Amino acid sequence: MLRVSALAGVLLTAPGVFALPSRGQPLPEFAARDLTSGPHESDELKGHPTLVVVITDKDAGDRMRDWFNAADEHMPDSVHRQSLISLKLPFFVSEGTARGKAKNQVPRDYWKDTWLDKNGGMARALGLAPSDTPYVLALDAQGRVVAGVHATVDSPQARTIWSALRR
Repeated sequence: MLRVSALAGVLLTAPGVFALPSRGQPLPEFAARDLTSGPHESDELKGHPTLVVVITDKDAGDRMRDWFNAADEHMPDSVHRQSLISLKLPFFVSEGTARGKAKNQVPRDYWKDTWLDKNGGMARALGLAPSDTPYVLALDAQGRVVAGVHATVDSPQARTIWSALRR
């Protein structure tokens, strides 16, 4: 089954610098809630190869969808698709409001697979800075990073992800 999820959060490792999780390392621990308010933890990304697309800007949804659209032609169906939306929203924007806006963008079939953290905790755990360009990770079945890029799907770096997930 193809699953798409969304996660929200922001982390600055240094001004203007980002650091994707290191190759061969497991994802750092983080928790989030899906669009139906169900709880999730990063350990759930173990058990199957996974394409993880993380956005850290509220206007990057189209670029996230581009990755998932391209996945159909570049990866086998056995690869899980997980998207994480990572935003640092102002205190006056409630999580309910953020969840409602995300529901308008994500098909209902994927709401339980769409993880949301409006306070930035997940991206802080992943070490990702705000960007309108997606961060994309390929995970093996043990949840370890086998490839990572900070790129759009039409960039030459995208081949790194497709290659890692076809193994």
